[in-house]
Amino acid sequence: MTLASITKRALVVLTAAGVLSSLTACGLNGDNAGNSSAAQQSGTVNIGVIYPKTGQYAEYGKLFKQGFDLAVAQVNKDGGVQGKKLGLKYYDTQSDAKQDAAVAPKIASDQSIIAVVGDYASPASSAASPTFQQAGLVHYGFNNSASTFTDTGDHVWTPQIGQDVYQKANADIVTKHAKKISVVYLENDWGKQAYQYFKEEAEKQGVDIVYESSYLADSTDLSPILIPARDAKPEAIVDIGYGPDGALVLNTLRDKLGYTGEFFGGQETEEFLSLAGKNAEGTIITGSFSAEGTKDKKAQQFVKAFKAKYGTTPGNFEVTAYQAIIDLSYAANKEGATREGIQKGLQTITDFPLYQGDGGTFKFNQKTRRADNIKPILLIVKNGKFVQYNGD
Repeated sequence: MTLASITKRALVVLTAAGVLSSLTACGLNGDNAGNSSAAQQSGTVNIGVIYPKTGQYAEYGKLFKQGFDLAVAQVNKDGGVQGKKLGLKYYDTQSDAKQDAAVAPKIASDQSIIAVVGDYASPASSAASPTFQQAGLVHYGFNNSASTFTDTGDHVWTPQIGQDVYQKANADIVTKHAKKISVVYLENDWGKQAYQYFKEEAEKQGVDIVYESSYLADSTDLSPILIPARDAKPEAIVDIGYGPDGALVLNTLRDKLGYTGEFFGGQETEEFLSLAGKNAEGTIITGSFSAEGTKDKKAQQFVKAFKAKYGTTPGNFEVTAYQAIIDLSYAANKEGATREGIQKGLQTITDFPLYQGDGGTFKFNQKTRRADNIKPILLIVKNGKFVQYNGD
């Protein structure tokens, strides 16, 4: 199923969702949801957050929340948005498309909310986008790398690097290490799309994909697809998926199947490193940020503040969440702390502060509503940590 088809299905779900007079019984109430008029009277404007506080992607929700909360504290310390205090209204969707579609009307009707960020997975985010588009509410899918994510309409934006760009970088580094590979990938729209980008680029560079298979995100035993992946005698095995499933793939290969070759996959989270343990050593992935490698001064300040508040080193997911709030606040301060002001800001501002990649600033391509100049980097696990990798 394509993201476009998910969007169409979302419209049907949204119609049904209109009969829901109360979403709190479904667990979709905001963590800190308050009365809209009270928020306006107190001089507070809010950004809505759709994210996985619970469920299989809760690790990402935790990382996002750290970045969001740190950014809001910084914005309010600097004076808020046009003299108003900035707040966040959290909605736990488990990054599930049905829950995103169901909660979107409640968010759209809350006039204290001037923009929405999230969700973790592109298919889930895309299920909510039509409602936000219709309401004239910016949907800022800061983590949504599916190349079709912004197709819903002109109020749907993302600064995230697209999978077409990510998978070219992925194929480039794999090609340097191996010419004969096996590939497994996540069985959802994002995974299938990402794999197609990877496959096209890898084959263009002369790589022989001797085995390929998809797998479900909730799989607990991947041996049936990984045995033939190993037996195809590849020079490397590539996984295109998320963190928890990446760890399962890797641990199955190393601990159960005796595979000792190179592995490309997983994600830059403590959960992946903890689950994979020693098996993660030498794993290479594409990313957009290195806390240890960044030379950008504002990014270094972010890293320092993050460590001071949470006692850990931030990675890709924390910095993109932080930047999302900074981006929208920057737009609000330039063009107005309203839904219209946010939209105008994204359309006109050319110097959004960039914390990823080489730092500096960025602007949006007005046709694609994606960031113009954020480039991926390579990360490798060394001594139990992800560090920037120069590709040698």
